Amino acid sequence: MDPVVESILLRSAIIFLSVGSLTGILVGGLLLWDPVRLRAVSAMLDRWISTRHLDQSLEMSVTLDPWFYRHRQVGGVLILLGSCYVTYFLTVSLNKVRATAGLAQYYDLPSSFVGALLDAFVLSALLGTVFAAFVSLFLLLRPSLLRDFEEGANRWVSMRRAMKPMEISRHGLDEVVFNHGRQAGVLLVLGSLYALVFLLSWLGH
Repeated sequence: MDPVVESILLRSAIIFLSVGSLTGILVGGLLLWDPVRLRAVSAMLDRWISTRHLDQSLEMSVTLDPWFYRHRQVGGVLILLGSCYVTYFLTVSLNKVRATAGLAQYYDLPSSFVGALLDAFVLSALLGTVFAAFVSLFLLLRPSLLRDFEEGANRWVSMRRAMKPMEISRHGLDEVVFNHGRQAGVLLVLGSLYALVFLLSWLGH
């Protein structure tokens, strides 16, 4: 990464964390001296946002199989040509020594580590191209075999069930903080002050 960009991102992160520390000091002070107002602000800000309507588009099944099989000759030829090109590039055209040296210098990593990652990437890509070549041959020669495999592999996975735990409202932490407002306020103020002093001193250097 460019040192100028890295410096800008690092300073931005420090400023962001410093603002968070100031917010922590403010919240801790309210917990110590005016917890009633903080509870009112918390009740105003605690608005439930449901994700159920956000993932409705993910629950819609999009069927491309009929169109794909209708143009199976064109699709099979394109997939076969693409897999052949990728195989040629990774086995003949790719200069591993030059690529490893360039990536190691760009990301400032050991050459051995970059070489191992590159080997793993090339192996994975080659396995993918071999699989794609078999798929293209099935499309061109025996599409019925590919259809049977596809029917077994096309199983619907519901995102709504996976995201259901996020739809449960949890207020236990708020009650614990407000029930122990003085202790939580002291810890929050001290921790935020320490973080703020550390960040500002580091930013000054």
